[in-house]
Amino acid sequence: MSSDDKARLATAAGADHTVNYRDGDTADAVRGLAPDGVDIVVEVAPAQNLRLDLRVIKPRGTIAIYANNGGDEVTLSVRETFSTNARFQWVLLYTVGEAALRAAADDVAAAVADSAFGVGEERGLPVHRYPLERTAEAHAAVEDGAVGKVLIDVSDA
Repeated sequence: MSSDDKARLATAAGADHTVNYRDGDTADAVRGLAPDGVDIVVEVAPAQNLRLDLRVIKPRGTIAIYANNGGDEVTLSVRETFSTNARFQWVLLYTVGEAALRAAADDVAAAVADSAFGVGEERGLPVHRYPLERTAEAHAAVEDGAVGKVLIDVSDA
């Protein structure tokens, strides 16, 4: 997390713990919560965070990379990476296949129907709605790092 507001949203969404990476040594803070390391790192900025990921991953853990928030190359230290025996899982939804996408969509729909997953600030996922004629503003909100989901409402279009 990078702010108290984001930590509050993560807690509302079900996080047991949050760590603000702007406050002190992030790896030490994570290891304070999980002394043996974490089972999985969900990574959106691998070029910037790989050293941190390797410091917090549990032996035989997984570093799942599904985005690239800047930086096009990742350099792996053979010794450092071997010592973790970590698995790198690169995730690109466009290539997982129709069956996997359908199963994921069905699982999310079932979770929403069972009230296991919700949206809205009280559930940790703010929704920012824009009418179709304000699409440019919605796009700007995404580029400016809006926290939550930005939706274009086409119901009146």
